[in-house]
Amino acid sequence: MTNERKHLARTLFQLKVLKAEGFAFEQLFGQVMEYSRPEFLKIKPYGNQGDRGNDGYEKALGRYFQVFAPESPTTSKSAAIAKVAEDFEDKLLPYWGTFCVPREYIFVFNDKYHGTNFNIEETLAGIKTKHNLEACDVFLSKHLEQEFICLPEDQICMIVGGLPTWDSMEGLDYTVLGEVIRHIQDCPPENAPTGKKIAPDFDEKIEFNELAEYGPWLRVKQRETWQIDDYLSRNSDFTKQALRDFLAGYYAESLAAVQSDQSGAGVTLGDLRFAFVLNRIAPQSNNAAADRLRRDAALVLMAKYFEACDIFEEPNNVTS
Repeated sequence: MTNERKHLARTLFQLKVLKAEGFAFEQLFGQVMEYSRPEFLKIKPYGNQGDRGNDGYEKALGRYFQVFAPESPTTSKSAAIAKVAEDFEDKLLPYWGTFCVPREYIFVFNDKYHGTNFNIEETLAGIKTKHNLEACDVFLSKHLEQEFICLPEDQICMIVGGLPTWDSMEGLDYTVLGEVIRHIQDCPPENAPTGKKIAPDFDEKIEFNELAEYGPWLRVKQRETWQIDDYLSRNSDFTKQALRDFLAGYYAESLAAVQSDQSGAGVTLGDLRFAFVLNRIAPQSNNAAADRLRRDAALVLMAKYFEACDIFEEPNNVTS
């Protein structure tokens, strides 16, 4: 399955997660987990007894999953906290615990990519300590996405209902790269953390790679890379690797496309290669205003992966 089809499948899956509430999300969770983990057993509620606090488990591991999928996760904090403790102590332990002792308790929370919160984490930590569990963790939308994206293509298509061809979607950007750029553009400036520091060897790397024109841009945009950190914290590991692959691939292309004999007349080889990568991330269109916004976001992305040493070369004369 190509990366492009994975990007598209991931987008369709996220739409299902955002739309799913209550029983619909339980069904989605169960379907993914049954495909992803052969030992996972989905529990069907029975009459007035319900599921006794267990939506599914891996019996041999003593690992239990309980699902909570509210309509609005950001305004249902107290309900989530109450469900964590109630389902484990009042439902699961008195019934399932009599023949399959819980060693791990996983609270599946459809946070709709907003993240967990202090109170849920505190409650889970308390349950872990009180009942001497090996693990007691929250399982978020991004974790379910990670299980989904690692499935074979036929199972992925079964979950999202098939994938359209790229030919039928010409002009639309459903890649992780396009998604993170839209996230950067949408981040409110007031959310920026204070005290962002530049890595000690950042300027040395700029000088080593001869980024005379683009070096100042990297210094400025490095202070905005928190926007990418925010994006990555809300998404699965697949997005981190996909972004790294995009940037590293574009840089590799620049090494082949821009040779040393092309520099001159005040333009360095480093700047030419930087411009090549920038144009690959944010190619020009017929909309100048949109191009400026996309290139501005692309510079933030390049600053992030320049600092992480995924693009351009590390100085080979660094001394400790």
